[in-house]
Amino acid sequence: MQFSLGRLLPRTFLIAVMAICAFAAMVWLASEREQAASPATSISICGSTIDVRFQGETNAVAQTDLMNWVHRAGDAVCTYYGKFPVPHLGLDVRIRGGAGVHGGVTYPTSGGYISISLGAGTTVEQLNDDWMLTHEMIHLAFPEMDRKHHWIEEGISVYVEPIARVQAGQLSAERMWHDVVRDMPQGEPESGDKGLDHTPTWGRTYWGGAMFCLLADVRTRERTHSQKGLQDALRGILAAGGNITQDWEIERAFAVGDKATGTTVLTDLYQEMRDKPDPVDLTGLWKQLGIQRQKDGSIEFDSSAADAETRVAITKSQVASQHGQP
Repeated sequence: MQFSLGRLLPRTFLIAVMAICAFAAMVWLASEREQAASPATSISICGSTIDVRFQGETNAVAQTDLMNWVHRAGDAVCTYYGKFPVPHLGLDVRIRGGAGVHGGVTYPTSGGYISISLGAGTTVEQLNDDWMLTHEMIHLAFPEMDRKHHWIEEGISVYVEPIARVQAGQLSAERMWHDVVRDMPQGEPESGDKGLDHTPTWGRTYWGGAMFCLLADVRTRERTHSQKGLQDALRGILAAGGNITQDWEIERAFAVGDKATGTTVLTDLYQEMRDKPDPVDLTGLWKQLGIQRQKDGSIEFDSSAADAETRVAITKSQVASQHGQP
């Protein structure tokens, strides 16, 4: 089994740390960008250009390994969305601290900018197992929202990231669903919850948003007889120009997504969950999808379940994207 810091520590703990760091990063971002860094190395992914700059040096991997890490994340995003979200991305890789990828933050600056940190002793295995850079790149593929809708921005990245990696052949569906079943309950409303728009707790922002996306995916596939899913809705939003450089109202984004699937799932679900708790029967949902959690924590799939085909369709392998070489 391969390990990275993201597996040695609970994934949910790291997501919480990322949320804290995102705020702190805004304070020192300007000065960070002025510090000495290597000249940019430009690479092409799905026809988009990524200018990668390194601040510091690694001692366990070569620059080729780091560029492969960037390609790997970019390929997963291209696979899910059918294109890279922005024409040009600036990516600063800050090398410091202990081994592993520590977290990042994404901005609309200059058409798209990501700052991410990893330790000097990070190994190839840790880079190959990383999910954080993919998570940050997914933020590029949705419009900027009002603060009270931050849950949909984070929810999409939490939900889509592992699916994109499965579709790109970087992660197994078994491992993905294992992690989703384990972590999704953190998105359930607690006492005093006032709906996703009015409960800005960590659990509701990240996993409550991911729960919204899961429900939207399942319901869309049910209503379209598996012809469309959340992936089609998100591709439709991106195709309409809805990337991180744009400020949209959430209603507009959902209307565009619904148009792409020929349903009203996103709009209807938002009405259900925006201002009231609306808990989800996750146990029933896993059974419906044919996901059985065993006593030892492992999972097994039940192909005879009512929505087993929906589960398979969500992570179905996609045509590999084409990209240039560094």
